[in-house]
Amino acid sequence: MSEPPSFSQIAELFQLELPRATSIVPASSPKKKEGKDAAESEELGRQSMSDGDYETAIKHFKKACEQREDPNPDTLVDLAGVYEYADLAPQAMRQYEKALRIRKDAVEPHLGLSDLYKRYGRWRDAIEKLQKAIDLEPGNAFLRIKLAETLRDMGEPKRALEAAQGAVAAKPDESFYHYWVGDLLIDLKRYDEALNALRAAIELSPGDDFLYQRACVAFWCTGRKPEAIKAVRLASDLDPEKPLYQGLLELLLRATGMEVEADLEHKAASKMDRYDREILRRLAAEMGLH
Repeated sequence: MSEPPSFSQIAELFQLELPRATSIVPASSPKKKEGKDAAESEELGRQSMSDGDYETAIKHFKKACEQREDPNPDTLVDLAGVYEYADLAPQAMRQYEKALRIRKDAVEPHLGLSDLYKRYGRWRDAIEKLQKAIDLEPGNAFLRIKLAETLRDMGEPKRALEAAQGAVAAKPDESFYHYWVGDLLIDLKRYDEALNALRAAIELSPGDDFLYQRACVAFWCTGRKPEAIKAVRLASDLDPEKPLYQGLLELLLRATGMEVEADLEHKAASKMDRYDREILRRLAAEMGLH
């Protein structure tokens, strides 16, 4: 992977003024059958969960609940999470609801219930739970982007944009939130605004080749074809082993009549696999290059 583009390259791309001045889990130690107290049972539960042994994790977390005189909402949330990973949604929901009865101001149970509701298409319930979580922690940008994702998935992009902009306002130094706004603005065909958001994302994370790919789409759709081509070249410089970028570059060069330059990319582009070609097809559709 090459070095990230310099600020001067980014500034040139966006025509800015330059300032003057599936990991492998290591083998664990022999597992205990039972924790001597709630804290140890919880630790054994977390270890079992990280090992993908959900059945054993459930046993440990349930034992931890039994070992405490008073129910601990955090343990219930952990237990709910294991149930959720194990595709036992009704059991997970019960544990989240128990946690909320103990501590009404807890955010995690609201978030967990929202994910479950979303999984089963209960969009309004999912949004209601997320909104309650945001009311409890209004400065939590992650909750706001979760709300934005849910609204986008249910087909309300304008409300999703408002929620995502709230995430940006809460955490302006997070590149992903700027990217998310830019990507949604591309969907909404508000390409100039998308470029502003993607520029912010790139300035915060200049080594992320995917951001240049999205900027390419926005540049092309605003008629700024040289900048679109330049954005793809920067993406390719960051990850020269990704033939998708050569395929996209060949496509754009031919679309602008630069046949000789396009021919130079053809050999590398021919290495695209089926997945790359499907992505290229989608990008071409976004840019009106069917």
